[in-house]
Amino acid sequence: MNAHSPRRRLAFFGLSVVLSAATIQTQEVKHSITFTFDYDFSQNPACSVKVKQACVQQFVFYDISQGVTKRIKLGSITVPAGATGLVKRITATSDSLLFNSGRHTITVSAQMADGSESDLTQCATTVRIP
Repeated sequence: MNAHSPRRRLAFFGLSVVLSAATIQTQEVKHSITFTFDYDFSQNPACSVKVKQACVQQFVFYDISQGVTKRIKLGSITVPAGATGLVKRITATSDSLLFNSGRHTITVSAQMADGSESDLTQCATTVRIP
């Protein structure tokens, strides 16, 4: 199935990000990133004991500052238990990671049970790291 078909479009409604500094070492700063977003499971249901195909298995977080093909995985979370319809304020925090200062484009994708992912450009935002 084509990732750009209407059935595979990502149903994200927003992404908010919180950066927190964890450790300061000579020019390097570790930050954790908290992702908060909404997702509509009416287009692609959550995987469950009963639903095992054509379903959302997890959400994956990336830094796509250097382009989608050079994405850097920041973390992932499983789908909230019992998720159906519009689920608001799904939240997860990455581990503390080293980031260069400056602008970063980060995104969340929905990963399906078959390993395919939603369009990484559909739920992206730009943050500035000091």
